[in-house]
Amino acid sequence: MITIAAVALALSAGCSSGTNNGKVASSTAGVEKEKPKEKVTIKVWTNTRHDLEVREGLIKKFNETNPDNIQIDYKVYSDNYNEQLKLALNAGKLPDIAYYTPDLSTADYPLDLNPLITPEIRKRFDKSALTAPPTSKNGELDRVFENVTTFKLVYNKDLFKASGLDPEKPPTTWQEMQQYAKQITASGGGKKFGLGLPIKQSAFWRYYVTYPAVVSGDIYGRDGWNAVTGKYDFSPFAKYVKWWIDVNKEGSVFPGVGNYDNDMIRAQFSEGNIGMLSAATWDIGVFNDQFPAKIDWAVADFPTWAGKVLGGPGYETAGGFSINKKTEHLKEAKKVWEFMISDEMFVTLAKKGLGSFTNLAAQEKSIQPVDRKGSAGFVINGKSTNYPVAPLLDYSVLNPPLKVGSIDVKKAAVVNDVMSELFIRGKELPEIEKGLQELGDAFNKLTAANVEAKTVDLNKYLQPDFKPLK
Repeated sequence: MITIAAVALALSAGCSSGTNNGKVASSTAGVEKEKPKEKVTIKVWTNTRHDLEVREGLIKKFNETNPDNIQIDYKVYSDNYNEQLKLALNAGKLPDIAYYTPDLSTADYPLDLNPLITPEIRKRFDKSALTAPPTSKNGELDRVFENVTTFKLVYNKDLFKASGLDPEKPPTTWQEMQQYAKQITASGGGKKFGLGLPIKQSAFWRYYVTYPAVVSGDIYGRDGWNAVTGKYDFSPFAKYVKWWIDVNKEGSVFPGVGNYDNDMIRAQFSEGNIGMLSAATWDIGVFNDQFPAKIDWAVADFPTWAGKVLGGPGYETAGGFSINKKTEHLKEAKKVWEFMISDEMFVTLAKKGLGSFTNLAAQEKSIQPVDRKGSAGFVINGKSTNYPVAPLLDYSVLNPPLKVGSIDVKKAAVVNDVMSELFIRGKELPEIEKGLQELGDAFNKLTAANVEAKTVDLNKYLQPDFKPLK
């Protein structure tokens, strides 16, 4: 029985495998070993250097661990980015992925990302990150808008305390802010002042009037645009310009208004000489690094005009990576793009205090770095509102340009120029209202001329159902 079994086993073995000089051949003989995937290099260009160390660390990890043998070649051109893009365009060598600039749209570079936005991605981002702007071609999404800029009031808690104010209670109305400014100035011995106003750079009216007005429900779009009515209306800003005239006359504003720029006034705040300033997300870096604050300071929402919140705190989105629609490695480029917008990427950046992001995981206050003062205060929340953008107007359609007083309406900054002139001349409220009414009339005529010239499709900028308060 044993012999028969042994023979049977031998026959069975002979049927199932071959032999070679007495050695049993492998059962996988004749089957080729699977070749490793060929390495594919995806070139990624950007102009942002401040987060280079963190991004490079994550990219190194991706290069070493991704199963598709993709290598990211990451290059930063912080000083000459647009020039490098133009050179690459002329040479036909644009990168596979690039941080967005308008020049890329002109070059017909960006792939429409709408088909790549899965339900999972939508759950991970604020809605504003995935909304194509009105200027986009046929509603195409050329990048996921990743950066958030919020606008807030920053205040010196030490000066509040020294002036008899509660450092945990920032002003809730503009009238209260005026009184606080008086009190800080009165106790400052001619060296400390309640407020600062850096209008040497006239653009800062946007941060000291236009955006502060949003929580009072006074605007329905950015930069004077009303997306509900489809008209420009600057009249709501008149009372705020008059307020600044009044507090300046009272001596509550740091002396020399019109002679100092934003850097100069932020440096004075960091030194402890100013009680309250308007600030934006980027000022986290300013008060921690550029002009390290020697004071205890905090972040608050802007006060309201009448004591009731009627609009959400404003924020804007910007930035993001575009995919080259002509890349030779589209499949791999998509995988790299998915990595660049991953939760891991944004959470790691947020933990290091390197920005505020539309990625919801990165907005969690619990992950904001405690050693980057102010970080948590600039994070958007459920009350924050992304206000509708104003039409992108071509000012050359009216020649000669319209005028508001002696100022030509030939650039967007004319809004700030008009406010500066009204402030410097110390106008009374009726005159301010008249000047801003003329400004609105001029912009509405300019808009109508753009519509007639077909340089603007006004329907793209209308939001009849927009509400400033969620």
